[in-house]
Amino acid sequence: MSRFSRSIMLPIVFCLVAFQAHLSLAQVQNIPPTTAPVPAGGLIAKACEQANHKAFCINLLNSDKNSQGADLRGLAYIALRLAEKNATATSLFIKLTLNKPEAAGSDGLTECSELFVSAVELIEDSISSLVSDKYDDVNNLAKSAAAELDTCDGSLQGQVGSALEVANKNRDIRLLINTALTIARVAAASVGRPAH
Repeated sequence: MSRFSRSIMLPIVFCLVAFQAHLSLAQVQNIPPTTAPVPAGGLIAKACEQANHKAFCINLLNSDKNSQGADLRGLAYIALRLAEKNATATSLFIKLTLNKPEAAGSDGLTECSELFVSAVELIEDSISSLVSDKYDDVNNLAKSAAAELDTCDGSLQGQVGSALEVANKNRDIRLLINTALTIARVAAASVGRPAH
């Protein structure tokens, strides 16, 4: 590939990655966390029964076509996958923001960038543990990922603009993680292995 071709391809690839991140973030943003009663039946209702945000949980699972026919572990997997996709997209958003000239001196975003690398890895490890039926590990790893988001939030206190946007994205990801943890606890209990 010629030097000219590479110089053209790099911006195109960069735009495609940014567009994919935007699409991933839209998945959560299109599911409003409502408190209105949402009809649900069967396994989804059981999975979401103990959720703090029951309507969000039900809407989340009903909006994913893979929920139909999934068992409890499969429903937890769906929620964790969405948390991972959104955490990855937010990590990319932070990196893109830090590359802008106006981001100079964004110590909070710089710290969040590092924390998100860890959070994404922890969520991915949590997914692997779920696939292996290691429910205690799912619980511990996902809670550690949420703690990384909390630390990121702390580093963004008092900042505006992109920092505020990242804080809002953190809230959405934390909601996904907590929803997945609730479903994973129900799944673990259903097979006689309660997660702590």
